[in-house]
Amino acid sequence: MANKRRSMAEFLNLAEYETPTVTDGLKRELSTDKLRPKANQPRRTIDPTELEHMAATIRMLGIIQPIVVRPLPNDPAGCYEIVAGERRWRAAQLAAISTVPVIIRHLDERRATLYSLAENVARSDLNPIDLAKGYQRVVKELGFSQTELAEAIGQNIKTVNRVLQLLKLPDAIQSFIEQGSLSAKHGELLLGLPKARQFELAQLAIQQQWSVRELERQITKAAQEIPNKSSNTDNDVTREQALWSEQLGADVKLRHWKTGKVRIIITVASLDEYQGIRERLGVN
Repeated sequence: MANKRRSMAEFLNLAEYETPTVTDGLKRELSTDKLRPKANQPRRTIDPTELEHMAATIRMLGIIQPIVVRPLPNDPAGCYEIVAGERRWRAAQLAAISTVPVIIRHLDERRATLYSLAENVARSDLNPIDLAKGYQRVVKELGFSQTELAEAIGQNIKTVNRVLQLLKLPDAIQSFIEQGSLSAKHGELLLGLPKARQFELAQLAIQQQWSVRELERQITKAAQEIPNKSSNTDNDVTREQALWSEQLGADVKLRHWKTGKVRIIITVASLDEYQGIRERLGVN
């Protein structure tokens, strides 16, 4: 029987601490001056227009959802770090609100990072590149496997791997996705192409406002127009490689022989990616 997915609270083990304190989980009002934004938080950009709208709402209704904070160790001013809710804090400052409701949590760096990331994932609150970089930090800096990360934030491993794959795109294309000029789905299709073709088609997709379906059609069309340079390849190779790469979330190359023999070469960058491929292929 498959293991039951744990809730976020169970995963973070919020009910158990090495040094229990009665203040954990306490809701109270704190001065906005006592709060500090979290370093390396998943969100890297905040839309000024969206912030103005939030500030207007806060002026009328106040902050409905408390900001989650944790005490800053050895801070003489008794300040707190924002774990989740930085936009609410900034909007409150913009609205000239001097105090905000908070919930105090005693979290180590590992749990604080997951808490922040999980809140943004639950609210679909990050652009795909910020989300990918948030995932990458949890995996590389905090030592989580992709499977553990997926479990912690309530996603499946395939979804997590597909998001991380976006970081293999050139920086320029990542910027297009960050700015909203291209979607994550556009990026996933471009991953199956050679680097030079990726940027060329990305620019065309933006200039001509191609949908994901249209980009896929253009990739297929471009592959069919490439002359057959070798008896070992055919006009569908590029499309097939793109489809395999999209489904598996990894770099896939195909090699053909006259006899009909086909070799599929899957290249992964880490053991976590390898495990993700095994799971997608149903290898137990």
